[in-house]
Amino acid sequence: MLGKSPFPQFVLMALTALSCLAQAPSCPSLTLPTDGATGVSISTNLEWEQVDNATSYILSVGTSPNGNEILNAVDVGDFTSYDLMDNLPAVQLIYVRIVPYNQPSNIYGTCSVVSFTTGDSSAPQCTEIINPTDGDELVLVTANITWIRNFSATGYFMSVYEGDPNGIVIWDNEDVGNGTNFKPPDFKPRTLYFVTITPRNESGPAVGCNPISFTTGDGPMLPFCTELILPEDGSVDVPVDTALEWAPVTGVDGYLISVGTTPRGTDIVDNEDVGNGTSYQLLNNLPIGQRIYVLITPYEGQLQAENCLITSFTVEGPPTDEIENIVPSFFTPNSDNFNDEFIVRSSQNITVQNIFIFDRFGKLLKQLPPDQPWDGTFNGQRLPSGTYWYSLDILNSPNIRGYFLLKR
Repeated sequence: MLGKSPFPQFVLMALTALSCLAQAPSCPSLTLPTDGATGVSISTNLEWEQVDNATSYILSVGTSPNGNEILNAVDVGDFTSYDLMDNLPAVQLIYVRIVPYNQPSNIYGTCSVVSFTTGDSSAPQCTEIINPTDGDELVLVTANITWIRNFSATGYFMSVYEGDPNGIVIWDNEDVGNGTNFKPPDFKPRTLYFVTITPRNESGPAVGCNPISFTTGDGPMLPFCTELILPEDGSVDVPVDTALEWAPVTGVDGYLISVGTTPRGTDIVDNEDVGNGTSYQLLNNLPIGQRIYVLITPYEGQLQAENCLITSFTVEGPPTDEIENIVPSFFTPNSDNFNDEFIVRSSQNITVQNIFIFDRFGKLLKQLPPDQPWDGTFNGQRLPSGTYWYSLDILNSPNIRGYFLLKR
C-alpha cells in the first residue's frame, strides 16, 4: 500500500501552479542555413541551436515573412533539426520561424523570422573559354585562362591535359573558385594542351563541357651564363683564402653559387643567393691541396640560366718546409737512443689521420695513427737499410706521398 504524500493537497496545488509559471525559453538561432545565406541547396535540412528550458519547438516555413505554406506550425518535439519532406522552391527567398516552449501555456511567441535564398535547382550550363581561343598558336607559357561568367554557377573546375584530351594529366577538375580568370601551372614551350572549364553549383557540375586546344610558343628568354674569372678555370696552387669573382651578366637580378669538392658538390657553399654582385668571399679557408668545383647560375625573377659550365681549380698544398718538419727524411733503428724511430706528427696546418708505409715494390708494411712510432720491422723481423715510401691521410686534403731512408 502506497503511503500518503507528505504534502497537504493545497501545497501540491500551489507547486503545480508555480510550475506553470516556469520561465519561457529564449528564441534559438538558425544555424543551417544561416540567416541571410544565398545559393542554398533546395534539398537543405534546417538546423538550429538548442536553448535552455525548451522541451519542444514549433516550426513554420514559407515564402513570405509570415508564410506557412511549406510548413505550418509543426511541433517537432525536442529535436534541433528538421528534414523537409520536399525540396524547397529554387531561387526563392525562404522565411523560417522557430518557436520554443516548455509547456503549452508557456510558448515564447515573439521569435523573429529569419530567411535565406535558395539556389538554382539544376546544374549550370557549360561556359566558353575566350582566352586563349580554340586553336590558338604561340600561346605564352605563362598564360592565364579566361572564360565567360555563368550566373547560375557558384564556382568552376579546370582540367588541363598535355598532348591530347586524354593525355598527360596536368590538372584534373581542380577547383579554381568563382572568378572568370585563373592561371594554371606554367606550360611547356612548343606543346599542345587541352583545357576544360566546368561550371558548378549546389546541384552539381555542368555536363559534357568540351575542351579547347592551343599550342604554346617558345618560353621566355633565359638569362645567359657567366664565367668565373678568379681563379681561372684550371688554376693550380690557388690560395686557401681566395675570393671568387665572375663576369657580370646584363639584366639579371642576381646569382646562385655552389662550391664543392665534387663536380656538382655543395659541401662548401650550397646554392647560395649572393645577390647581384660579382664576387664572393668564402666564410672559411678552402681545404689545402683539394680540387674545387664552382657553379654560378644567374637568375632573373623566377628564371634561371640553364646548362652553365662547372669550373674548377686546385688549392695550394701544404708548404714544403712544413711537410719536411712533420715527416723525417731518415731514421736509424740501431738502439743508440738517437733517431731510432720513424714518427709523424700533425702540425698547425696539416692534420694527419693515418700513416701508411710501403716498401719500394708497393707492399704495405705498416699502418699507423699520428704520433705512433715505427721501429723498422715487419712481422717482427728487422727490415734492411734502404728507401721506403709513405702516404699520409690528411684531413680536408689529398694524401701526401714521399719517401724516407732506413739506415742501419
